[in-house]
Amino acid sequence: MSTATFRFMLFAVLAASLFTGCKLDTGSETAPKPAVRMPASETKAETPPTPEPAAQKALAAGSGNWSAPAPALPRTPLAGLRAKYEKIPAATDADKTLLGIAKHQLARGELESAAQSLEQLQEKFPLSPLYTESVFYRGLALQAADRHDEAWISLRSSLSKETSPERRALLEASLGAVYEMRGEPFPALLSYARALRSDRKIFGKKILIGRIEALAGEIAPHRLRTAAEKYAGTPAGMYLHAALSDREQKDKPDKTARDDAPPKSAAEEAKVPMAVYSGRVGIMLPLSGALGAAGGRVYDGIRLALRHSLAKYPNLRVQLAVRDTKSTAQSAGDAAKVAAELIEKEKALALIGPLITEAAEGAAQVANRQKIPMLTPFALRMRMRPDFPWVFRNSLTNRLQAQGVASYAIRYLGLRRFAVLYPADRDGIELTDAFTQAVENLGGEVVKIVSFPENATDFRSQMLALGGMDDRQLRRRKRSLGLGRSDPYQIPLNFEALFVPVRHEEAVLIAPQVLFYNMRAVRLLGGSGWNDPRLLEHGERYVEGAVFVDGFFADSTEPKVARFVNDFKSIFGRTPDIFSALGYDAAQIIFAAIAAGAKTREGVRRHLASLRGFEGVMGLTDMGADNDARRQLFVLSVEKKKIRHLQMVAPHRTFAGGARPGENALLSPPPPTQ
Repeated sequence: MSTATFRFMLFAVLAASLFTGCKLDTGSETAPKPAVRMPASETKAETPPTPEPAAQKALAAGSGNWSAPAPALPRTPLAGLRAKYEKIPAATDADKTLLGIAKHQLARGELESAAQSLEQLQEKFPLSPLYTESVFYRGLALQAADRHDEAWISLRSSLSKETSPERRALLEASLGAVYEMRGEPFPALLSYARALRSDRKIFGKKILIGRIEALAGEIAPHRLRTAAEKYAGTPAGMYLHAALSDREQKDKPDKTARDDAPPKSAAEEAKVPMAVYSGRVGIMLPLSGALGAAGGRVYDGIRLALRHSLAKYPNLRVQLAVRDTKSTAQSAGDAAKVAAELIEKEKALALIGPLITEAAEGAAQVANRQKIPMLTPFALRMRMRPDFPWVFRNSLTNRLQAQGVASYAIRYLGLRRFAVLYPADRDGIELTDAFTQAVENLGGEVVKIVSFPENATDFRSQMLALGGMDDRQLRRRKRSLGLGRSDPYQIPLNFEALFVPVRHEEAVLIAPQVLFYNMRAVRLLGGSGWNDPRLLEHGERYVEGAVFVDGFFADSTEPKVARFVNDFKSIFGRTPDIFSALGYDAAQIIFAAIAAGAKTREGVRRHLASLRGFEGVMGLTDMGADNDARRQLFVLSVEKKKIRHLQMVAPHRTFAGGARPGENALLSPPPPTQ
């Protein structure tokens, strides 16, 4: 057959296929396969959803909350993708197959299954070009499935990389829904506002506007004003300004009201001074069992506080009623029973403790119902409730730590761009969340967020994800740039500092790998978990220059701290730790209230609620509007193989609504440590 004849026949076949609508079977994998008959139940399970435009169908339709639109479906049916993956799970395009399966599952509303498929993609193919895509869809799926803490990380990670305005709008809206469901109205409002700014045609625009209007009525006036000014001229701006105008009209003082009327409780105080023993303070701590040592250290701090208070206030009359809660990290123990006994039998004026969240929450129910002030010196995970005005906390929270290191890094070190490497556990997620928010509020940017599993010891994939290179990759890069082996070259990174919210055990594993993967011009940042002598012993030169914060530093030369440490050592024979410091300051706050004349439970409660500028061994302390203590933190750094105290920072006075005129978040540095 001649070449001309062959070409004529091929043209004729192609023309016929176009006119008849037939498709050629080329023998490729994408060619349509003959239909296979299946049982009715199987057919129902595998039939794709009724075609519906993605812009009109939400992932969590009917939930009442905003959720993203369903993605466009791949050409290959779900059954075909599943069969392909099951047959060859290690195929070169298995990551693409998993992503296709997840998209089908999202379109069907199978959110948990989709999240699992995307997680499988990330675990098996950490270097896949589809990894970023999988993080994007997993964040949307987790938010729609109400798995908010997990969703936050995926959404934040996607936002740190995403450049498409349309996709950024979806991520911001989804992030707003996460914040709202977590009970954080102000970050939710800002995320919704950014979503509308990013894309005027965003999916579910009416829902977002409705949420902005609703949240504007919940947040504090100064925050609403901040948001309205920040987003003036954007689609959300007019709704925020309208809400601000309504709020200002409602908040105008009523001229008929008596502003100078004394609070009812003040009149009652004189009538009921004998309702309690005015000098008796109930102590609720785990003094036996697994937590007995920690509870004992807190109690030692309380005992020293009593000694110092009696010396300071000669007329002070205080008696401690001590009870063992017998609680564990997983159990409230006898906390509620002990609280009731101290209230009803001991007639305590105030309560200090319990220590652990579960125990504190049990005792808080009793304390709030019986209207007695309770100040817990720890209870790190306890949620502070606005309907529990009698419950207070004097602790070092994850949020405070993250705000402290962000504030110091931006306002003192002048850093602006950050990456985060965090463990995928509860503390890691909370610290990453708070750090990212703090950085953004201070005008900085978190450009990368990378996680690692619990108990990890090798961080190769994480270092590569951050932009690092091993020596072989670095040599290859230098050759491609025409550089010799000995020519200097620094990997271009888009961040200046790396926040690693871990304990010292992980820090000493991660710090060397940062240098091993040739990320040299990076400042390491951390939280209180870094403050341990073993960081120096095992971290060696790799942790030199690292900056971290803590609520207490026993080697500080600040006079109040030095006196506390010296007296503690002389009485108890050991150096106090942060548990002892927390107990000491909590007790000092209660004793100061009694010394100031508070003889009723209401009087102590008012003293606690109005606490401002209390000088403790953990720095200056204010009581927040949510009854959670806000305090200065010790900024620490590794210098010449020693942990040194650089400065004090008060992060709560840095952010909106926290500072008084003339106050600064960064105070004068202390004398150098010896």
